Amino acid sequence: MPLQERQASRGNHTYNAIVAAYKVMMRRMADMLSEEKLTQPQFQALRIVAKNHEVCMREIGDEMFVTAANITGIIDRLESRGLLRRTGRKGDRRTTNIELTPEGMELQERVVERYNEFIQDALRVFTQEEQEKLSELLLKLQEGMSHPEKATARL
Repeated sequence: MPLQERQASRGNHTYNAIVAAYKVMMRRMADMLSEEKLTQPQFQALRIVAKNHEVCMREIGDEMFVTAANITGIIDRLESRGLLRRTGRKGDRRTTNIELTPEGMELQERVVERYNEFIQDALRVFTQEEQEKLSELLLKLQEGMSHPEKATARL
């Protein structure tokens, strides 16, 4: 097998392994969240609100990289379950702030605990050193994909 073909095959194998691991982790995460009757975007929104205590909808959308229409739907569903409440921003009636209700805070804390346990369980197959190396390699991949001009310059 020619060198170029072997390199392409090795690259495809590595890429497929990354994608497969991601899919398995996301599927398991989705299963865990569905037990709490949450989607991944809803969980992400709850975490953002919990972190900021009170945040405007636009900021949630910006942090999640979703459109205003998408964030409105996510917030509507969480509000209908009594997990969030909308409040007006003093001095700016055009802006709507979002805050967690006590029920939302309780759910968010419970799910974060389960999320942290899930991550620990998923990474248990690695030693601490392997986790650090994997993190370093994945960050390198992310940087290379985000700034391909820099990655090419190293070749």
